[in-house]
Amino acid sequence: MKTFRVIAGREMRLALRNRSILISALIFAVWFPVMSALGIAAGAGEDTTAVAGGIAAITLPVGVFMGYIFCADAFLREKRDGTIETLLCTPVSLRRLWEGKAAGVAVPAYLMTLFSAAVTVTAVVSLTDAPIAAEPLLLLHLAVVVPVWIAAAAGLIGAAQLALGMRENQILGFVFIFGFIFLIVVLQGVAPGGGGLSVTTEGIFAAAGLALLALARFIAGKVTKERIVRTIP
Repeated sequence: MKTFRVIAGREMRLALRNRSILISALIFAVWFPVMSALGIAAGAGEDTTAVAGGIAAITLPVGVFMGYIFCADAFLREKRDGTIETLLCTPVSLRRLWEGKAAGVAVPAYLMTLFSAAVTVTAVVSLTDAPIAAEPLLLLHLAVVVPVWIAAAAGLIGAAQLALGMRENQILGFVFIFGFIFLIVVLQGVAPGGGGLSVTTEGIFAAAGLALLALARFIAGKVTKERIVRTIP
């Protein structure tokens, strides 16, 4: 557990010091919600449940993309500068290394997603009188479902970045993002009530997020040190 905290803490500090990533995340966190707020307000009117459902539907893809943004540098950084070879010589298992790094990038990604959700709520409130703060399912969505999906996105992309070469990662990063967004759209389509908020819908998304996180952990456990060394440029 101590090793996990050290690795996660290091990744969080590096992520928060990386100005280029923070600027990119901040621009997306502000631009996308403001552009989407107009559609939410126009489509839902003053229906509180519909407005909250629209905010939840936007926040989840934002969280996944934030996980990708912060994860993009964390796992490839050591490959680019060669320090991953030193890490592989330490008495730390690859799975523990993956867990620490994935958690370390998921935390700042989640914080930025919460900021984006606050921007979305503020923009929507300025356009409609719906009492959004009174929706407990929206709070549940932000507190449980969103962080699980962020961790799953960071974990899956991170496991792929450990196992694959630089060229493959440039392609598969976008594939993963579009795959996550496609899955979100599919789940919203099959869930009762569509993209609206309901206990059943939140349960489906939470279960799917946990399944993706378990898949990421399984994949990370199959990666070997020899595989990583062969993918170092």
